[in-house]
Amino acid sequence: PNVINNDEATGLPNLTLSEQCHAMGKRYRHTYLYLSTMGFLSGMLVVIQYLLRWECIVSMGLSVGLTIYVYNITQNDVNFDGGSMSWTLLTFAVVTPLTSSVGMAFTRREQALQYMKTIRSTVIQLYLAHSSWDWNNRQKPESGRKACEGVDWVEYGDDILDELLALVEELRLLLLLPTSSRSRHKVTPTGIREARDINVLSSKIHSLLVGRMGSLSAKCEFLKLHGLPGNEASRIRQWEQFILDAIEGLNMIKCYRTPQALRSYSRLLSVIVPPFFAPYYADLAKSTGSLTLAGFYAALTALALTGLFECVTQLEDPFFGHTTLDGVNVEKELGPSVRDHLLLLRGQVFQGERVFGSR
Repeated sequence: PNVINNDEATGLPNLTLSEQCHAMGKRYRHTYLYLSTMGFLSGMLVVIQYLLRWECIVSMGLSVGLTIYVYNITQNDVNFDGGSMSWTLLTFAVVTPLTSSVGMAFTRREQALQYMKTIRSTVIQLYLAHSSWDWNNRQKPESGRKACEGVDWVEYGDDILDELLALVEELRLLLLLPTSSRSRHKVTPTGIREARDINVLSSKIHSLLVGRMGSLSAKCEFLKLHGLPGNEASRIRQWEQFILDAIEGLNMIKCYRTPQALRSYSRLLSVIVPPFFAPYYADLAKSTGSLTLAGFYAALTALALTGLFECVTQLEDPFFGHTTLDGVNVEKELGPSVRDHLLLLRGQVFQGERVFGSR
């Protein structure tokens, strides 16, 4: 039982599900040394590929360059004391806003995942309700769906399947539209024009989604007309509300961002502030006798701040999982997997019936 034939996908021979899971776990069981080493190397690649941007390079270059400059002009100044500089400005003006923005961005991502989960699960339940729920009475064998003359329930189920697949596809297209709420979309002529064009298309897709929900509501009325009890119709209505709430929630996350002023403030200060601590780095060079060490420390501080801001930028639009590291992979969550699951259920509900799409 449960034999899985997927040699091409896993490289395993035909095994039961339990045997295949055991074999997979044995194949990829690694030592702690291997995991820690690969984790460190992977972390370096993530920083280089996702967090190292031009702002980071500029800030690092300015920090190192000003450190060298201050070191050279104060080399013979015995009264120079750069170590007395306070880091309070850096803490409250840069680090605190950045950490708050990171927290808000991850909260938005987690909320988007919750909405996506609701969409995936409720779409499946809604299809099963429309295609397989029956209201027959045991004392009356010819009641329920069997008593509905002239109704092709396979065609009805396929209509529901068409609506749900179209809804998921339109939602996928909506979430993958370009971002239209960055700072350039608020203050620059080209950005305002770009946002206007994107919002027109976004509104069109959103209207299509609302229309899909209206069609599904009409299908529920069709079932009620043919005898579906009120309590079961109420449950279907509740699932429709869940889907609509999730769609609206995803749309709000797509259209709005964490505070724009806070992000613009953090973007500027994360680049500008680190170079102003060049006197501190120069004093460190004199204390340690190593300008190289001071330069590395200056570059590391700039990298930490600009990298932290890039973490926020990566999650500003959480629906670009195909280009960012921690975003929601919309293509995967609302792509072929949903269609495959629904078609699997159709095959179970309507065994031996015509192939979907062959009407």
